[in-house]
Amino acid sequence: MTEKAIKVNLKEKSYNIFIKENILALSGNYLSKLKIGKKILLVTQNKIPSVWIKKVHKSLVKKGFKVFILVLQSGEEYKNLSSLLKIVNFAIKNKFERSDSFCAVGGGVVSDLTGFAASVYYRGINFICIPTTLLGMVDAAIGGKTAINIKEGKNLLGTFYQPKIVIIDPKTLKTLSKKEFLVGMGEVIKYALLENTAKVKFSKSSFFQFLKNKRGRILGLYSKELLQIIYYSAFVKAQVVSKDERESSLRAILNLGHTFAHGIEQAFNYKKYTHGEAVSIGICFASTLAFKQNLISEEIMNSVISLISDYGLPVKIECPFSLNKIIKSMLLDKKNKDGKFKFILPAEKIGKVKIVSGILVKDVKPLFLS
Repeated sequence: MTEKAIKVNLKEKSYNIFIKENILALSGNYLSKLKIGKKILLVTQNKIPSVWIKKVHKSLVKKGFKVFILVLQSGEEYKNLSSLLKIVNFAIKNKFERSDSFCAVGGGVVSDLTGFAASVYYRGINFICIPTTLLGMVDAAIGGKTAINIKEGKNLLGTFYQPKIVIIDPKTLKTLSKKEFLVGMGEVIKYALLENTAKVKFSKSSFFQFLKNKRGRILGLYSKELLQIIYYSAFVKAQVVSKDERESSLRAILNLGHTFAHGIEQAFNYKKYTHGEAVSIGICFASTLAFKQNLISEEIMNSVISLISDYGLPVKIECPFSLNKIIKSMLLDKKNKDGKFKFILPAEKIGKVKIVSGILVKDVKPLFLS
């Protein structure tokens, strides 16, 4: 497989995303070209296969880096202040300086957490991202959104802090469980619903159609199709972030399904539904709301829900839940105003979305009960 490269254009904060099979064994080559110090802290979690950590470690040591490894507990519930302090205290103990680097190796949780730690340690230390999950590759590692959760809500403490480089090895997906892989497919499907608004073209056919036609090969983890969904999803996000780094306008479209998702995740204490599963449910709710708001046809709504279901992802909450708890959490979303929701909703056709403000709680509650 030849190397694929995508540039996130942010002037002095620009960086590259490199995608290639077996690239982890070459990570030292890529990092040695950066203007960074010789100390690197690899932050990972206990469910990340050690084989990937060892490949990165060996490559970095070979290039003269002094490598430290910190293994944290896996799970969204550990994306918290306690884990943040473990990273910071480890770095202080081992005398990390501002020219040194924190490197996240793993999924979305470790990317968010390590990026946030990098942004606040000495008011900013170098941040490097090596995602090993599909969710990390297509979403969390790209764009510089970092955060931790607090009891009041998800991602309420965070910063915009871009990595120096993102290194992606599609082979790491072969060690994921089916459930872990599907976590990322929720975000991949999201990009299929954004491509027209993002002004990015997949090919002669739409990305949505590609995901329908190639479902068997994608779920079968065929290398060609994996590379295509990783590259295109990362490319869409890179283009959007390059135009709007701090979410003042266009970047808001990347939140499709996420207001619902964050409410669902928190209501179940991050244990019942993964982020990707919650996003899938959120996209279905957003599509249903768009239909009720006369933004899309019933046919489009059903097509979106069917694709999500065909990938084995949930389309609604399947167990007892507290609606008031979910709504309360959703109302904490940063996009809302005056107690009314602001949603990203599908509009007109598949691939196009719009921002809709002023949605009342009474219009949202029935979505959970249908």
